[in-house]
Amino acid sequence: MTAAKEAPEDLTRLPIRLGDRDYVLERKQVPVTHLKLDPRNQRLSYQLNQLRKEGKAGTDSELHDLLWAMDPVKDLYQSILQNGGLIQDPIVKQDGLVAEGNCRTVALRELHKKFPKDERFSKLYVQILPPHFSEEQLVTLLGELHIAGKIEWRAFEQAEYVYKMHKQFGKTYDFLSSHLRWPRSKIFQKIAAYEETSVYLAETADPQGINRFSHFEEFMKKKELRDKRLSEPQFMKTFRQWVLNGKFPDAKDVRLLPDVLTNPRALKSLEQKDIIAAERILNESDPSRSSDFYWSIDQTTKQLKNTPLAELNDLKNGDGAKLLKLRALYNALEEVAKAAGVSLS
Repeated sequence: MTAAKEAPEDLTRLPIRLGDRDYVLERKQVPVTHLKLDPRNQRLSYQLNQLRKEGKAGTDSELHDLLWAMDPVKDLYQSILQNGGLIQDPIVKQDGLVAEGNCRTVALRELHKKFPKDERFSKLYVQILPPHFSEEQLVTLLGELHIAGKIEWRAFEQAEYVYKMHKQFGKTYDFLSSHLRWPRSKIFQKIAAYEETSVYLAETADPQGINRFSHFEEFMKKKELRDKRLSEPQFMKTFRQWVLNGKFPDAKDVRLLPDVLTNPRALKSLEQKDIIAAERILNESDPSRSSDFYWSIDQTTKQLKNTPLAELNDLKNGDGAKLLKLRALYNALEEVAKAAGVSLS
């Protein structure tokens, strides 16, 4: 008796599990000309807002040009060309609106334009969302793909997504933490940084635009700065001006700000010059910041000031090996002082 053959897998119906429910996407081949770009594309939120300020509607053609101007999309073009087609299907709505895969669509369009007779670039497989798939369900799916998944959005786009999920759809920190596999603290920091970046973008005409988001994200990582934001709301306006004026050449420089704010000379140097000048003042005031030698001295001093009672008793009771260690430290200090011509008394 021969074993029954398994039924062939139905590759036209793709089940997905989302929000404790099962959905089925239809997979079919369509002409690339059938697809329409999404005017709410997460990658273009900032650029689209700028277009609207200029009185433009964000047409499909304008969206295409914005995406095609991005270097990663041109890299994607080369990848699709070398591969001879798409590796991953875009996800589209019933009317052909691209819910996920706008960059791939633009790259494929450009390939079709260059090679109009090549069927590899004139048609593609897409996964079609079921009818009545809600906006909230779609946003949740995009989060799975672009934050918790492998195809990551940029930091600002991730923060905007988290902000919308929390503010627009009322998702709690616990839900977002589970959904995105992020700690609650990171979610709070992302939302706060997005809020402050949005204010910054509204106030300024900074050509760096959303690239400044990382400055506000670094700000929110520091408890001292978060507390200052709450206790002194006006300080945020000062910080935004510092960012605009280039006081922090690198976003990571913001990490120095709590120490600068406690040092009047360093703060004045920041205001007059930048964070690099302020850091020099900090290093002059505390050589352990830039010297492993003095950092080690600080750590040893701290340890000695908190010597456990058991260690003191061992010394009192004549533990020779431990006494040798203490004498070696004492002698080393005397030798350094003698070589430097200074007195330790």
